Amino acid sequence: MTTTTRRPATGTTSTMRARPSRPGRGVWPRIAVYAFLAAVTAVSLTPTVWVMSSAFKTAFQINSGSGLWPSPWTLQGFADAFTEIHLHAYFGNSVLYAVGGTTGALVAAFLAAYPLARYSFRGRNALVATFSLALAIPLVGLATPLFFVVRSLELFDSRLGLVIFYAALEFPFTFIVLRSFLLSLPGEIEEAAVMDGAGYFTIVRRIVVPLSRPAIATVCVVAFVKIWNEFYFANLLTVSADNHNVQLALAGFKSQFGFNITGALAGAVLVMLVPIGLFLILQRQVIAGLTAGAVK
Repeated sequence: MTTTTRRPATGTTSTMRARPSRPGRGVWPRIAVYAFLAAVTAVSLTPTVWVMSSAFKTAFQINSGSGLWPSPWTLQGFADAFTEIHLHAYFGNSVLYAVGGTTGALVAAFLAAYPLARYSFRGRNALVATFSLALAIPLVGLATPLFFVVRSLELFDSRLGLVIFYAALEFPFTFIVLRSFLLSLPGEIEEAAVMDGAGYFTIVRRIVVPLSRPAIATVCVVAFVKIWNEFYFANLLTVSADNHNVQLALAGFKSQFGFNITGALAGAVLVMLVPIGLFLILQRQVIAGLTAGAVK
């Protein structure tokens, strides 16, 4: 019988020495990134800040380039915006076009996006491709046929015609965003509702729509801002001043004898406040809608 002897353990153990961390390692790249982003932000905001500050200047201060901040401050430009072209009268038309076009695009796109995201049937992929490819069509190139189509439908120079046109214009983008969001939602909730006897429209109204609020807020803000700032087709499809929007109204400061630059800049500031305020109110929903589906 053989016995094995174990060597007594030595009192020393090998330890791994951690590498000393270099102070400031990785800080300079982050500083460079933040500095670059700050510079890009400053450059992007410079025109907006200039417009807002110049709205409180006189025409002489703007043309002389006396500085960024007005000295002295004046509200004459805002008074001209309401007295010369009656800008407040055109705000109603822009609100009607933006709200009506956004609502029409949202309803039509949601009714199309939900079945194309939840059900499988023949021709589904073809419909999705058709709606998606509509974004690739240059609308300026279709201005002439669109003009004749609107005129043949007796919708030329009418508020209803512009509302329907804007709803059709924003439909492809709204459809793509809503369908992408609906694809990221779990279907188990809807299956449980079906087991409880809920119908199609009950599921859409009580389950799908509340869960889709971030995407709905996103498309509403984007569509509203695009319609609010639209100029080309509003100028093409309307003739009478009663149907003009605020973008066409701002062009009214340019006359045969001159250009009221202070009134135009003050009107531009008032026009900018509407989409900015809308985004500030719905910014949480918009950010949630933009990032939805990134992580499942």
